[in-house]
Amino acid sequence: MQSLVNYIKGDELPSPTTPIEIAEGILWFRLPMPIALDHINIYLLEDNDGWVLIDTGMADPVSIETWEIILKEYTAKRPIKKIIGTHFHPDHVGLAGWLIERTDADLWMSQIEWLSARQAYLDAEEISLVRMKKFYNLAGLGAEEKNLYHEIGNDYRDMVSPVPSVYNRIENDTIITIGGRTWQPIFGSGHSPDHVTLYNEKDQILLGGDMLLPRITPIIAVWWQEPDGNPLDGFLKFLHGLNIPSKETRILPAHDRPYKGLSIRITDLIQHHQSRLEITFNACNEPVTACSIMKKLFKRDLDAFQIRFAIGETIAHINYLLRKGEVTRDLSPDKQYLYQSTASK
Repeated sequence: MQSLVNYIKGDELPSPTTPIEIAEGILWFRLPMPIALDHINIYLLEDNDGWVLIDTGMADPVSIETWEIILKEYTAKRPIKKIIGTHFHPDHVGLAGWLIERTDADLWMSQIEWLSARQAYLDAEEISLVRMKKFYNLAGLGAEEKNLYHEIGNDYRDMVSPVPSVYNRIENDTIITIGGRTWQPIFGSGHSPDHVTLYNEKDQILLGGDMLLPRITPIIAVWWQEPDGNPLDGFLKFLHGLNIPSKETRILPAHDRPYKGLSIRITDLIQHHQSRLEITFNACNEPVTACSIMKKLFKRDLDAFQIRFAIGETIAHINYLLRKGEVTRDLSPDKQYLYQSTASK
C-alpha cells in the first residue's frame, strides 16, 4: 500500500558497501537479505571519533561478507561505539552479537525488545512446538502448513548471531546524543512489542525502523506466543499519537527509501487497516475460521511461508474486533475457533 510521499533521493539507492549521505553525518547503507523482503536499510551516524549504528542486518553469509567490507573501509579508523536496535526482529539485530565481538560496541534496545530477542534465540523447548501447533489448529490451517511450521521450529536462531547477554536500556526519558544531535525515543507496539523510533526535532529527522515504511505496511500480526494479543490496537495508537507536525521531517525507514510526507503516510496506514477491519467484519456474517477470513483478506496465492504471516495479520484484525465486542468467538467440535459478527446473531 504505497503513499504519495516525496522520496528524498528519488530513485537513487546506495549499494551495500557504498552509502549515500542522506543527511549531514548520516550514512545510508542498503544490505541485501535472502528473503522476499530483499533488503534492509541501516544507518551509520557520525559521533565525534566514532559511529553509532542503527540496526544491523541478518546473520547470513552475504550480510557478513558485506559487513567485513564496511568494517574495513568505514570503521577501521572511526570505530562503531554503539549499536541501537530498533526492535528484536532478525533483520534488525541479527548481527548485533557478531558485530559486538568485532567492535566492542555497546548494544542499546528497549528492555522488552531485548528480552524478546533473548527469548526467541534461546527457546528450544519441544513444548513450544506443541503450543505453536495448537495455535494454528485453532486458526483452521491445513496439515501441510502445520507440519512445515513444526519442521521449521525456531527459525529465529538460524537468522541471528548469538543475542548479546548484556545491553543498555532505552527508556522514555532516555536522551541519546550523537554527534551534537539529540534524539528522543518514541515507542510503539504492533509490529513488535516495544519498537523504538528516534526523533531529532532540531533537524527534523525521524529514524523510523519498521513502523513508518513508505510503500508497504509493517506486519501487524498475532503470534502463537500471545494468541489473544491485540497488536493492531497498539499500532493504531502509535499512529494516532505521533505528534510530528512538520512537513519537512525526513523519515529514514528500515526498508524502501527515505522520504518526506509523514502525515500522508500516517493517514494512509490508518485507512488501510480500517479497510481491512471492514473486510474482516463482513466475512463474519456466519461462523467462519480465521483461515477462511484470511482468504478474504489475501486474494493472491500464498506459499506456506507467506501464510504464516497472513494468518497472523488476519488474527490481529479479528482480535481487534473481539476486543471491541463486534465479533464473538466459539470453539467448534473439531477444535477450531469460529468467529461471527454480533450483528448477524
